[in-house]
Amino acid sequence: MTSLTRTLLTAILLTLFNQTAWAHTCVLSGNTAAEITAYNSCKNDLATGSAGHEDQKLQERIVALERENERLERRLLMLRERLLNLLGLTD
Repeated sequence: MTSLTRTLLTAILLTLFNQTAWAHTCVLSGNTAAEITAYNSCKNDLATGSAGHEDQKLQERIVALERENERLERRLLMLRERLLNLLGLTD
């Protein structure tokens, strides 16, 4: 087994084992009504799938849109330069 293959397999295994660290868990921290309500709300969010995982998807979408925006801005600058060069040729 090559060192590259060994490194790749190690990275994959570490990633898979760390998945549980990314999991959202609800912890009851006390016996007061507010703490029990917060715990129940957390469990409900997990059950309905609204435990903040949409935030990660939205953040990924924002990053993708920002990259696209930068690409489009560079393209606009390039087109602007071309147009200015064409105007310079016609003078």
